[in-house]
Amino acid sequence: MPIIRFEDRRFDPAELVVKAETPFRLRVVNANPYAIEFESFDLNRERVVQSGGEVVVYLPALDPGTYTFFDDFHHDTGNGTITAK
Repeated sequence: MPIIRFEDRRFDPAELVVKAETPFRLRVVNANPYAIEFESFDLNRERVVQSGGEVVVYLPALDPGTYTFFDDFHHDTGNGTITAK
């Protein structure tokens, strides 16, 4: 299961590559002292991740392409992408 960690106002890794046409689960870990909201309009997903917590986001089989995500609680932080190949 791929893992994205949010720390120091950025996602790590900021670019994730997954296999196209294959459903997958994504673990989002928040290593900050405040809550974040993992949000993606492209993926139609939004999940609040409490301080020091983590969530699992279930994603369908994606068509090849690049999908963006961000922290909706803090718009001045770095965004990220998931590329399905």
